[in-house]
Amino acid sequence: MWLSLLPWGFVLLGLLPLWLFPRQASLYPGLVFLLAALMLAAAASLYARVPLGPQARFFWVLGLGLMSSAMAVAASRDLAQIPEDLAVVASVASLMGACAFLMGLFFLLRREVPSLPPATQMGFRHEGGVLSHTALQALAPSLEALSAVRPVTLLLLHTRADQPGAELVQYLRQPDMVFQLGPGQFLIVLQGSNLEGAQVVFRRIRQNLAIRAYGVLPLQGISVQQALAQLEGELQHYYLTQH
Repeated sequence: MWLSLLPWGFVLLGLLPLWLFPRQASLYPGLVFLLAALMLAAAASLYARVPLGPQARFFWVLGLGLMSSAMAVAASRDLAQIPEDLAVVASVASLMGACAFLMGLFFLLRREVPSLPPATQMGFRHEGGVLSHTALQALAPSLEALSAVRPVTLLLLHTRADQPGAELVQYLRQPDMVFQLGPGQFLIVLQGSNLEGAQVVFRRIRQNLAIRAYGVLPLQGISVQQALAQLEGELQHYYLTQH
């Protein structure tokens, strides 16, 4: 919570000269800079909720917050009669903001990115650890954002129609997710696993459960819906060629 409020504190700090120095007669272009500061602060508050690592997220929010402070100082400069030396603060804030962005990028490239939290912490109900198709649609944007910085692999399984999904959970790791798309149809989302890791998981499941067909695809550069459509197309092709 405090991280999403940090940018607004920077904006208020940049607008402090408005209460300390006489006002200017003209409102332009001060109001334009003020609007830019508010929009940057709003964007920074949204970045505080992005599923990134804590260090990368903190520095990106800090960078946007410092940029919003620079815009707020620029607005104060045009709306109030402040000394020129004080206006230099905007340049310093911009420089510090750029450094914060670079630090955030550094931690991002180090893949300091955690897995998505458990579904129960995100407000989704599950039955024996298995989530619904509706939950998949709700989590799709977060999974797509996560796949941009960390490997995410989808494993689509067709089993017997009465297969309990809870039996699949015991063969997965803690961050992996299972979604039931229909009777005997399950989508497993493997976080932090590539194709080789997905094959290991599949072999472990196949040794214990009856699998009719399966498809595996890394979630990279496409949406969850597109990946799911491609996997289902591959399984349909498999059924057509087998009969």
